[in-house]
Amino acid sequence: MNAVILAGGKSSRMGTNKAFLKLKGKTFIELQIELLREMFDDIFISAVTSLEYEYLNLPIFKDVYPGKGPLGGIYTSLINSDSFHTFMLACDMPFVGLELIKYLKDLTKEFDVVIPKSERGLEPLHAFYSKNCIDPIKRELDDDNLRITSFFPHVNVKIVELDNLATSASFHNSIKNLNTRDEYEGIIRK
Repeated sequence: MNAVILAGGKSSRMGTNKAFLKLKGKTFIELQIELLREMFDDIFISAVTSLEYEYLNLPIFKDVYPGKGPLGGIYTSLINSDSFHTFMLACDMPFVGLELIKYLKDLTKEFDVVIPKSERGLEPLHAFYSKNCIDPIKRELDDDNLRITSFFPHVNVKIVELDNLATSASFHNSIKNLNTRDEYEGIIRK
């Protein structure tokens, strides 16, 4: 199975590319790559441009549908990945943990999408997607419907309610993302 780090966002609220924010002396994306290497055959990056990510020595998928947001990145990743299921991860989740990813992966056999749900709602950028999602996503992109969950009615989806799991606290930490400079400064002060 493969994993893709979605790094194509504009990071407008942060004011800088979130993939390159540092924690413990490494960038978020470097921390994610180290972790994902423990579990996945191949790791790719989905980005608008490849230049700033070339130093990571990973394959980079440039958006097939530029300007279509995360849904476009998921589509590009699925058509380029050679595994049936691919794990998608946003580059702004520095605390991602293998426990939750393994838990979700174990559910992929019967589902096209395996996605966690927190108190904030669905977490589509920390989820598994299958090749069966390609055509339904393409239809949504062609209609300019860019909500990630817009194609869910057309595939088999498993929603994992994190609050119902015994390891809920560590799982919640795994999906924590950072959007603002204040949030980032708060974690580096700890």
